[in-house]
Amino acid sequence: MQIRRRLSLVLLVAVVCLPLSVAAQHHLQLGRGALGEFGAAVTLPATEDQPTRLMMGDAHGFVHVYEQRGEEEAFDEIWISEYFEGPIAGIFIADINLDELDEIILFTESGRFHFLDRADYHTIWSNPPTDYERITAMHLHNVDDDPQEEILFVADGRLIVYDGRDQFEEWRSDQDNITATEMLVGDVDGDGAEEIVLNDGFVFDARYRDLEWQSPESFGERIGLLDIDDDSIPEVIGEFSGRLLRVFDVDLRRMKAARR
Repeated sequence: MQIRRRLSLVLLVAVVCLPLSVAAQHHLQLGRGALGEFGAAVTLPATEDQPTRLMMGDAHGFVHVYEQRGEEEAFDEIWISEYFEGPIAGIFIADINLDELDEIILFTESGRFHFLDRADYHTIWSNPPTDYERITAMHLHNVDDDPQEEILFVADGRLIVYDGRDQFEEWRSDQDNITATEMLVGDVDGDGAEEIVLNDGFVFDARYRDLEWQSPESFGERIGLLDIDDDSIPEVIGEFSGRLLRVFDVDLRRMKAARR
């Protein structure tokens, strides 16, 4: 029984840690340890006759591109950006402006986000420096009727939905006390519509932006979505203190109780 329980826990952690968004499919699958979980490190899309390239943003405000040398997992730096005025907190790859070409989207803790050309890494567009003072979380997901993904992020305590094609703020929450550092999108209450789940306990309707639930406690430092009770509704699985897991039923508005 103990072996079975341990195996189940290993499988659960493995599934929860899988990439859960389109942009996340570029997370690193190289090296050892937790590289694949770093939000500011991605594998760049492959191009013909070009070795594998990695992009990493650092805490000093610079973005680096590394190219693989030979067939081994050895890389060399081939490009470094100008200073982006704050620690690089996340990098995504998506066709954010619907031009049928993928862009590189990065954001900094100091309230800036930038679109970079995928081919030569020059900056295509940046949000004005006075828009936001601090961004703590970002996610890309299509939450309305247009064909492209929106930029969802937490800035200065509010959840923001931003149109990446036309570069304007579609909506911001009335709540100004949001401290989330992670978010996911999924139907977590079984109503047939997606919710935006923030790891500090806020759950918003993704389309109409209503606040559906504010949990009295955080969901965890990192979160994943997975149906683990066969009710066709994914639970929110949160990791605390880097190793401890808790499970939340959003549809029942409670933390899932332990059962023998």
